[in-house]
Formats: sequence, C-alpha cells, structure tokens
Amino acid sequence: MEIKVNPQLTPLIGDKNAQGQGATLIDDLSNQFSKMLNEVNTLQVAADKKIEEFATSKEKDLHGTMIAMQKADVSLRLLLQVRAKLTTAYQEIMRTQL
Repeated sequence: MEIKVNPQLTPLIGDKNAQGQGATLIDDLSNQFSKMLNEVNTLQVAADKKIEEFATSKEKDLHGTMIAMQKADVSLRLLLQVRAKLTTAYQEIMRTQL
C-alpha cells in the first residue's frame, strides 16, 4: 500500500533544509507574537499612567486619557484575536493526517 502525500507538503517532509526553514518560521512567528505582546503591555501601562494622571492632577486631560484607554483596548482585542486564530490553526494542523 502506497501512502499518498500532498505535493505541497513533500518539501516539509523530505527536505532537511525545509525543516530548518519551518523552525525559522516558527521562531519568526514567536518573535512577532512577543513583540505584539510587548506593544500591548506598553499601551496598557501608558493607559494606566494616563488614568492615574487624570485622577490625581488638577489638569484633566479627558481626551488624551480616553484615547490611551481605547488604544490599549483595541490592541488587547487584536492580540486576543490573533491568539485565537493561531490556536485554531494549530488545532487544525494537529487534526490533519498525512
């Protein structure tokens, strides 16, 4: 019995160089996700700082505070959506049979 392999997957299965590229791709994806996480954290810290300034200072920058909060909220939502898509893709790959 002969096993049929998808022609698009043969470079990943048989070629050591392609497997190294796959590892590089995973490293790149991991680095990009780490960068996103750091950016979201930076925006969250900035929003917290703006909220603290708004609560404690005499000059109330409501506009700047709201913008900082919205930036942090949108970036967090985007990060969660990317994480959900990556999780779904991983689960789909795990279900795939060669």
